[in-house]
Amino acid sequence: MEQKKSLLCMELRMKKTSLKDFLTDEEIEQCITMFNEIPEGSYAAWVNDNIIDPNIERINKALGQENDSMYLAYMVEFVVSKP
Repeated sequence: MEQKKSLLCMELRMKKTSLKDFLTDEEIEQCITMFNEIPEGSYAAWVNDNIIDPNIERINKALGQENDSMYLAYMVEFVVSKP
């Protein structure tokens, strides 16, 4: 019961973040360019392996917190896939 109570009292903080907050213009351009080149279902993994993970220390510093690299890669995919 105590665990349930603590979960109910947790504060949820959400922060609006744009790609420019953690990626360089060159990285964003590369993500846009590669979107139609990467096979469907593999894009987020490509972004993680080639853009996010190699730069995770810089990205974490830019965002002011430790981040999950795949979560950020899925965020990039979501943004880039929008028409």
